[in-house]
Amino acid sequence: MSHRLSSLVRRSGMLLGASLLAATTALHAQTVPAPPIGTQEGGTGSTPTTEAPPTTDGSATPQSEVTQQGDIVVTALKRSTSIQQTPISISAVTADSLVRQNITDSNALGRVAPSLVVNEGANGGSRVIIRNLYATGEPLVGLYYDEVPLSGTGGVSNDAGATLPGLRLFDVERAEVLRGPQGTLYGASSMGGTIRVIFAKPKLDRYEGAIDGQTSSIDGSGGAFGYQMNGMVNLPIVDGAAAARVVGFYEKQPGFIDNSLLGVRNINDAESFGGRATVRIKPLDTITLDLLGVYQKRTGARSDWNYTNYQLTGRRYDQQVLIRQPQTDELALFGATLNWDFGFATLTATGSYSKRNLEYSFDYTPFFARYQTTNDTRGLTPTYTGAGTAIPGFARFQEDCVAGYIQRATCDGAGYQALVNSYGNQSTYQPQSNETTTEEVRLADDANALKWTVGVYHSYRKNLTRSILERADPVTGFQNYPNGFANGTALIVGVNSTGLDRTIDDRLEQFAGFAELTWDITDRLSATGGARYFKYKKRTTAEVVVPSYIAGNRRQAPQTARGDETGSLLKFGVDYTVNRDVMFYATAAQGYRPGGVNQALGLPSYATTYESDSVWSYEAGVKTSWLDRKLIVNLDAFRMDWDGMQISASFNNAFGFITNSSSAARIQGIELDTSVYPVDRLSFRLSGSYIDAKLRGDQGLPSGITQCPVPFVPGTTGCATLAAGRKGDTIPYSPKWTIQGSADYSVPLPNDLEAIYHADLAYRSKSLTTYDLPRFAAAYPNGPAGTPGGAALYTLPGFATVGLRMGLEKDGGRWGVYLFANNVFNTLGLTALTNGQASATQLSQRYNGQLIRPNFVQTAPPRVIGIQATARFR
Repeated sequence: MSHRLSSLVRRSGMLLGASLLAATTALHAQTVPAPPIGTQEGGTGSTPTTEAPPTTDGSATPQSEVTQQGDIVVTALKRSTSIQQTPISISAVTADSLVRQNITDSNALGRVAPSLVVNEGANGGSRVIIRNLYATGEPLVGLYYDEVPLSGTGGVSNDAGATLPGLRLFDVERAEVLRGPQGTLYGASSMGGTIRVIFAKPKLDRYEGAIDGQTSSIDGSGGAFGYQMNGMVNLPIVDGAAAARVVGFYEKQPGFIDNSLLGVRNINDAESFGGRATVRIKPLDTITLDLLGVYQKRTGARSDWNYTNYQLTGRRYDQQVLIRQPQTDELALFGATLNWDFGFATLTATGSYSKRNLEYSFDYTPFFARYQTTNDTRGLTPTYTGAGTAIPGFARFQEDCVAGYIQRATCDGAGYQALVNSYGNQSTYQPQSNETTTEEVRLADDANALKWTVGVYHSYRKNLTRSILERADPVTGFQNYPNGFANGTALIVGVNSTGLDRTIDDRLEQFAGFAELTWDITDRLSATGGARYFKYKKRTTAEVVVPSYIAGNRRQAPQTARGDETGSLLKFGVDYTVNRDVMFYATAAQGYRPGGVNQALGLPSYATTYESDSVWSYEAGVKTSWLDRKLIVNLDAFRMDWDGMQISASFNNAFGFITNSSSAARIQGIELDTSVYPVDRLSFRLSGSYIDAKLRGDQGLPSGITQCPVPFVPGTTGCATLAAGRKGDTIPYSPKWTIQGSADYSVPLPNDLEAIYHADLAYRSKSLTTYDLPRFAAAYPNGPAGTPGGAALYTLPGFATVGLRMGLEKDGGRWGVYLFANNVFNTLGLTALTNGQASATQLSQRYNGQLIRPNFVQTAPPRVIGIQATARFR
């Protein structure tokens, strides 16, 4: 069936011809202003790709009026503005564009906006990067589900920015990507920009529904099929006064990664389900209350795999580890938004509660097995031949043993060796929860020459993390948890096999007051000023019930560390409208994100806290329309100065912590956004960015923390590994070039039918995974078993993916059937690369009789081919 689907796509794709594919080599799928009147674009439920400004009854402006306006209406400034008259760098992607590219999850938005990169993490969630601001810590990009801000879970290394949740994109109005700091209106963690997903609101005056179903096959799955179903129903409750809109989805994704060591195929298959319910209540023309409830759950598995094995044997997608690494990601969200028009201004009050549970497992076997005189690693980790007293942590073991905490063990080297041997293959199980409440109240007026917004904001986030190192079955790879835990206050050697049991209670509270003012000095010239006062308080409590002696820690009663900070953010801007087709703008704006408290095992106490970092951004741009809006060209140039940037290091080469860089960074670049509508029913889009992101000085560890040797010497303790950058070094995970493009064409057929053709391309250039490349390339000149070494061990090659979609629609898109293919050419796109030779936790593999440390990669999904059917009812 997978072969038949591939053949169908290839045969249908010939209808587009070589000319269409050539024209789409660098085109973009971002939605920009709609084509001129009379032009219609394809897609499910085809309408002009514009969003109507809301009317007082919550319905949409008539489509004829929208088409005449020719622009998408966005609410990025927390008031409705035309995208071509919004004086910031912004992309808006409508539901129609999302459907055409088969984008069903926010993690795929990197295909539709310049300088936006979304990298899915191995442990669940994603890291979002805009304008090459990359660093660990709190998110650098704000993620909003309508009015509700979302965050990742902090984990043991406070890296909440690495686990932002993916949001389902069925029945949404649009997604807005705001580039550059949005500190005054959106606050912390919007240093690089903000992504807003605007969901469809209930219609008060009509019944409607939609259903979408598809089945697909992914390369590497061995013929396994995936499928998904989405449904929506809109139900008026009180005509013109109340309505509900309910959305549900279910998705089964086939896996494409195997584990040959455990003999398991398709280990990363995934199942997702959930829904959304919204209620709109409008008791008066001036009052609208929107209630929201969202639930989604995904179960899957860690998806990085052995890249060295691929280089040596040509076999892709083989993980080759000794344990199972399942993941569960569950999100529940509730919110309410009140809009009350007082005439002179509109009051908006929002409140939300969200809870996210993220659970995952990963392998820590090599960190402990190298100290075991007998191990279950199938010879992939050599057995230990030294003295028990020479194993790291012996003194602390002996101290606890003498105190009676460790039982059935002699308090000497032999007793310590017996304890270490009992660990077996160690799997880390790390359940995390993020519970957040937010409240914001603002008052705004945009009806006069003096437009203003003032408001207050408060949020309280509680992250709970538990780290459990526990023995895994050497045959099945499943972790023994919850078996074998310490009994009461004693750990019994030979009975309990827990290597670590630690909890972290991390709480972040934020307060802010903000104001933004725009003065229309003339009908063409406007000036904007904004300010935000912020205060945050951080409190982290950690407890170690069962210590990991080898990692350098000991039993620890609950201990609390605190940090707080106050400050302000500023924004200045000016824009000049030459005519309806040309606008110039310039801005200077600040952004920041909070600091925090480290809880790395064994870290010196003086390195437990780190401060916030911040940017000043300077930007100038022009938005233009040409040839009666058949050509749209938007261009901007920017410079961002980043101070106090938070960077990650690892203690004992295993446990991460965050510190502040001793060097500032400068990021500067240009972004292009264009659309072309040459003839009726044909449109091309192109966007892209060129960005140079470099350090302005040398980095270093905090005073008193020793740098681990490079190359790392196994067994070295009491030091930290940091790829300390040098002046002029490029920021990691910073591609200089991104390009996004698309082409859309539709052909009218008899009986109210229409043929739809779509092609898109997304490209990112190569990037590095480390600072100070010369030092690390010289330290590891050779890759494992003769594979490329040096710079190749720290370089992500550039790659491009191509998507195709074609189908047949009836009744203006109310019914449709489509064939689609993502990553048509099955490009191997590396998004993360780990140098196994430099890792203390990377399992060896045996190749030609030798043990080598392989490199692991996270990659973009391989080729997906499928068929989709949709229907809309009114």
